Amino acid sequence: MSILDKLNQEIINQYKSGNQERRVCLQTIKAALINKQKELGDSYDEDAEVKVLKSELKQREEASKQYEQGQRQDLVNKMAFEIKELKSMLPEEMPDEDIQKIVSEIVEDNPDYNFGQIMKDAMAKIAGAADGKRVSEIVSQIKK
Repeated sequence: MSILDKLNQEIINQYKSGNQERRVCLQTIKAALINKQKELGDSYDEDAEVKVLKSELKQREEASKQYEQGQRQDLVNKMAFEIKELKSMLPEEMPDEDIQKIVSEIVEDNPDYNFGQIMKDAMAKIAGAADGKRVSEIVSQIKK
């Protein structure tokens, strides 16, 4: 069952339970997924769904920071709720130990690689199972 199918079922459940805040949040996420599905057509798959969810998560995290600076606690709370919902839909990320192992292997195999080359190879092997920021921090630690 795709993420979109699960969302459809959960939206129906939220209609029945009367939880308007969660229903609206889920409908917003569903709209982003449908837009991507229309854009990609036949090449739309689960990887595309995960990319959309990560993009939506990043947008909300950035918005939350802006709202904090603007001292809009009501909107910060709303973004926190939506961030929690998005994180619950995303597959679990790769643990740091596994990322460290991959990066260490790349560095051992290619000791003359610079930071960018290591990141490129690491992100290709990790293939979206971890956030680039986390990978970058681990590469920085290992490539001292």
